Amino acid sequence: MPGQDQGAGAVLGIDPGRRWTAGVLRVGADALYGWTVGPVDAHGRPSSAALDNVHDLAAWTRYMARVMDQIEASMARAPGGGRVTLAIEVVVPPLGRKIALADWLIPRQVMAAVLAYDPRTVLVPTGGHGRARPLREHYPPPLWPAKGSTGGRPADWGPNEARRSERDHERAAYDVAGVGAQLLAREGARA
Repeated sequence: MPGQDQGAGAVLGIDPGRRWTAGVLRVGADALYGWTVGPVDAHGRPSSAALDNVHDLAAWTRYMARVMDQIEASMARAPGGGRVTLAIEVVVPPLGRKIALADWLIPRQVMAAVLAYDPRTVLVPTGGHGRARPLREHYPPPLWPAKGSTGGRPADWGPNEARRSERDHERAAYDVAGVGAQLLAREGARA
């Protein structure tokens, strides 16, 4: 909820996905920076179908390069140049239901790439991230839909390539950052 302090420094929450991966840099209840990027075709054009073939490692490499570029851009925005902790939602294969292989494999590969980038990444269990309602009570204004003069995505944030500029992936990343900060605080209390 806006205004609550989570007790940790800057946390970049990451919501890994097949079609889009989103990140939000969060300090306490404030969303400082966000982005949503998707895969691109061999010519560098955004293409949500670029990863339909899970064996196309060149397409996956292009996607990961874009995600890593956004992680680096987010880290450069840390308040006072401080440390940014990464937190990512844990992706597990579905149990008891059938879905396309790419729907869980690609997000799982994104998670593995982020862990390879920073093994100290906080792993956040899945849990309905980004779905809290009403939006204005659970998310800060940068994550609200733009209506009138209140809310809306800041112009200086990174790209939002989700279809129709959807914000749900960024809200999920914001929630992942919040849970990551809580997990860090618990670890700090035990130390």
